[in-house]
Amino acid sequence: LCRLPELFFGQDLLFAQYYSSSSNNNSSQQHQPPPTFSSLPIHELIKSSLTAVADADVRKELCGNIILTGASSLYPNLEQRLSYEISYLVPNMYRCKVICSRNTVERRFSPWIGGSVLTSLGSFQQLWLGKTEYEEFGATLATQRFP
Repeated sequence: LCRLPELFFGQDLLFAQYYSSSSNNNSSQQHQPPPTFSSLPIHELIKSSLTAVADADVRKELCGNIILTGASSLYPNLEQRLSYEISYLVPNMYRCKVICSRNTVERRFSPWIGGSVLTSLGSFQQLWLGKTEYEEFGATLATQRFP
């Protein structure tokens, strides 16, 4: 169990090999990776997200506000390790800062709390896609409404 956090930073992920080997199999029950599946380590994903931002000032601001949250962020020394790994990937002119709450309960449940706050906003409720709408128009409505 003490090696589990290494899965966030490793280049060779066990489940990536599983998906690539199962995709070569032509059986009808082959497992497909989720559409957002990536075998990149977490620090590489952060780097690619930062480089996707065109405005350098916004990129610098984002780099200084990398937030760790959720139960997986509770692994010991994850914040320090992520800071260390990111410091080697981004230019020195960006001061990267990984932020996380010291309260473990808040850190563990903050994604759920944030989702609860977001869904209670009246402006967000206008963006909902109801079951009847989805059944009537399907996924095409979702892709039109949320490009």
